[in-house]
Amino acid sequence: GEDGLTDKQAETLDSLLSKIKLTELQAKTRDELIVKRDAEPTLSAGGKTLVEDFVVQELYDFKPTFGSRETDKGNMVEDDAISFYNDFFMTSYQKYDDTEALSYGIYTGHPDIVSKGERKVIDIKSPWSKKTFPKTIDDAKNSVYEWQVKQYLYMLGKMTGEDWRTGEIAYVLVSTPESLLNEWDDDSMHYVDNLPENFRITVVPVELTDKDIAKFESREKVAVKYYEEYKQVILNKNK
Repeated sequence: GEDGLTDKQAETLDSLLSKIKLTELQAKTRDELIVKRDAEPTLSAGGKTLVEDFVVQELYDFKPTFGSRETDKGNMVEDDAISFYNDFFMTSYQKYDDTEALSYGIYTGHPDIVSKGERKVIDIKSPWSKKTFPKTIDDAKNSVYEWQVKQYLYMLGKMTGEDWRTGEIAYVLVSTPESLLNEWDDDSMHYVDNLPENFRITVVPVELTDKDIAKFESREKVAVKYYEEYKQVILNKNK
C-alpha cells in the first residue's frame, strides 16, 4: 500500500500552496491533498491478515509449517548457487552465518549474503525449473522479494548505525537434485549444467531509499497498534 501523497500529488500540492489566489476547485483539491498528506498510515487488508496470523500463533501457541519441493530445492542447492554466482562474477562472497539473525524492532530476517565492506546484501533465489527461471530483469521483478532485501538493509543500517542502501536479488539456475524429482517430471527441465553460464543467472538491483525507510517506520507503528487491538479482541472474547 501507499502512504501519504504520491510524488505527483506532492508536486500538485506544492504548486497550489505557492499560489496566492485559488479557484474554488483548486482550493478544494488543496484541502483534500493536505488531509491525505497528514493522514495516519493504514494497513492494507493483506497487512491486517498477516498481523492477525501472528496474534493467533501467539495466543493459540503454534507455528505454521511450510514445505514444498520448490523450497526444498532452494535450501539444498543454496551453496551451489552462491558458488556459481562467485565463479560467474569473480567474487568471493560467503553465506551469511545463520546464527546471526538480523533483528530490529518488529523486523527479523536471515539474508543469504552480507558484504560488510560494500554494505551490500545479496539474496539468492534458486528457481524450480528452466520454465520458472526469470530470463530477464523485467521477468524477475518481484515486489515481495525486493522489500525483503530492503528490510535486510533497513535492519543492518539501524543495527550498525551505518548507511546500508545497496542490494541484489540474484536468480541462479541450478540443476534440481534427483531426490526431489518424480517419474512424471521432465528431466530436461531440471538439468541445466549444459547451458551457457550467462543463461543461468539474472540479477535485479535493489536500493533502499529514504522513502522506504519512512515506510518501514510508519508501518511498524500501525502494525504494532493493530496487533494490540486484535489481540485484545480475542483475549476479551466471551467475557
